Formats: sequence, C-alpha cells, structure tokens
Amino acid sequence: MQTLVAEILAAWRRAERLAESLEPGSPERTAVDLASERLRDAYQGLTESGVAHVLTAREARELMANLDLGPDLTG
Repeated sequence: MQTLVAEILAAWRRAERLAESLEPGSPERTAVDLASERLRDAYQGLTESGVAHVLTAREARELMANLDLGPDLTG
C-alpha cells in the first residue's frame, strides 16, 4: 500500500511542477490542474482513511528511490 501512496504522491508533485510551466487558463493547464486535484484527493483519501499513513520525507525518498516512475514531465 505504501508503494501506491508513494506513486500517487510523486505523480501529484510532478503535476504541480508541470502546471507551473503552463500558461494559466490554457486547456493544458486546466487539464493538469484537474489531474493534480484528483491526485491530491486520492493521496488524502488513502492517508486520512487510515488505509495508509502519511509518508514521512524519509519514507517517501526510500520508496520513490525504488520505483520506476518514468520520465519527469517537467523536462
């Protein structure tokens, strides 16, 4: 379960970074903002429900170091 939480957290962070590089109000920015919101909601749903705990910075680094998250979308 913690791997899922780490993957969602990483995707959420990438989406937020990507949004910063896009023109506000553009269709791309709108889509990325929506994806970011959904990823945030998924992360919070998992951690607030008690299904998984909020990752500490150390846990997130350790888990993400072992994941193949693909290319960083921010270039």
